[in-house]
Amino acid sequence: MKTTRKESELNTLQSQIKGLESRLKYSTSDKDGPVQRNVHSLDTEIKQLEEKLKEFDPVMKELKGKINERAKKINIIKERMNTFEDEVFADFCVQIGVENIRQYEEKELQAQQERAKKRLEFENQRNKLANQLEFEEFKNTEGEVHKWEKEVDNDKEEYEKSKTAEENQRKLIEEEMAKTEDLKNLKIAQKMDMGKVEESMNETKKKLTSVQKEIAVVQKQVNVYEVKVEQKRSDRHGILKTCKMDDVTLPFVNGNMDDIDQEGGSFQLDGDSETPTEQSSSLSSRQIYDREAQIQIDFGSLPDRMRDLDGDDVKIEVERMKKEISDMQVHLHRVQAPNMRAVERLDGVQNRFHETNEEFENARKRAKKAKMAFEKIKKDRNDRFMNCFEHVSTRIDDIYKALAKNQSAQAFLGPENPEEPYLDGINYNCVAPGKRFQPMSNLSGGEKTVAALALLFAIHSFQPAPFFVLDEIDAALDNTNIGKVASFIREQTETQFQCIVISLKEEFYGHADALVGICPDPGDCTISRVITIDLTEYPDPMLQARREDEPHVVR
Repeated sequence: MKTTRKESELNTLQSQIKGLESRLKYSTSDKDGPVQRNVHSLDTEIKQLEEKLKEFDPVMKELKGKINERAKKINIIKERMNTFEDEVFADFCVQIGVENIRQYEEKELQAQQERAKKRLEFENQRNKLANQLEFEEFKNTEGEVHKWEKEVDNDKEEYEKSKTAEENQRKLIEEEMAKTEDLKNLKIAQKMDMGKVEESMNETKKKLTSVQKEIAVVQKQVNVYEVKVEQKRSDRHGILKTCKMDDVTLPFVNGNMDDIDQEGGSFQLDGDSETPTEQSSSLSSRQIYDREAQIQIDFGSLPDRMRDLDGDDVKIEVERMKKEISDMQVHLHRVQAPNMRAVERLDGVQNRFHETNEEFENARKRAKKAKMAFEKIKKDRNDRFMNCFEHVSTRIDDIYKALAKNQSAQAFLGPENPEEPYLDGINYNCVAPGKRFQPMSNLSGGEKTVAALALLFAIHSFQPAPFFVLDEIDAALDNTNIGKVASFIREQTETQFQCIVISLKEEFYGHADALVGICPDPGDCTISRVITIDLTEYPDPMLQARREDEPHVVR
């Protein structure tokens, strides 16, 4: 029986080992695939970040130089304070035989502790003698009484001597305390001078904070300019491709029509991670743009007034040329061979022309009315979108700082299409506290969760809803971030909105006003039970801690 049981257990273990080996094989293949696909995209992002880092190196060097200068000034001020303190207490330190005032304070504290210790020993000895005296008196032995009386007399003499020594020590202590009081007054004066130095340091920190904000603004502007540059390159590619498809001959200084690729796509920036197809499309677009950047068109044949055109003037000139081409085409139709039967059909054509002209006028009026309605709707759409976008982009940075509990955190939004932002995507980037700028895909799960909550609360602040229902938003958060998010939601629920949170972590639902629990009810048929707890009947530790931190005013 034992052998059979061992063999069955051995077979079970072997089958489990085979299953684990197959799972290991599949897991290894699943792990290697995404890693190889992401290596190329990460190399491309590293190159882009290195280029951006080179652009910001001069600014960072300048800021580091200013910070180093401020640090040197602070060190000089501290050295001057220490030197001034040593000069003020130099005579006193020489008189009492110490190197500096700090050594004297330590020595005086030690002397006081020793005196207190001796006083305590004396009191203990006195109590011990009193107890012994009572004990001997109780024995009522005459010889022993005389003996102890002599010891008592001796102890009294010792006590008088100790009392005299204590009086002397007390006088010395009073003299030392007077000296200490004078030194305390001098120390208060020095602290006032140090307060002025700290104020100057605070001013320096404020200036440093303003410089950091300016850097963030410059970084946003750089992102916007990069988007505009990519849009212009895409427009140039579209024009060149149209010219090639329409067989329009262009005068080239460098390059030819074969260098124009008709398979290139538009290039879009997105804060999210790209799929392999989007990565290959983005790479081919960059290659096409780089190749077309080497194409130089000869504008020498253009008049001087056309070379200076820009923006709307170009559109007006294009419309004028189209009109000239249309007039020339009409003129070509007129100079063709005459139709001898045209006179006979003239009346019918004129009648049809008048009817068509009336239909055209009616259609033109309808088109004008439709265009006006379209422009009105377009303007209303743009105004509504921009009102929401400007509000959210303004509030998201403050909300992200409040969620992270750190003023160095940054969050900003940027449209891919600044002219018509609702037609394309919105770039969302965050700078986590204590970290440098990096794409959203490189952030950790907890940082992504906090960023998503900041965007959610910012959008909600534009048109607030009556309440939130949040389902396990703390799944990727550690206890520190859970406490920050729970504290923010608790503060907002006091004035802004109501919130229902589904959570399995004590750190989160410990901040709630009430708990609703769902659990199975054991029995023949399993059903669910609902348990509710009102936490407002119990003291709130967060509220108590907040009250303890608040300053107490005594009247």
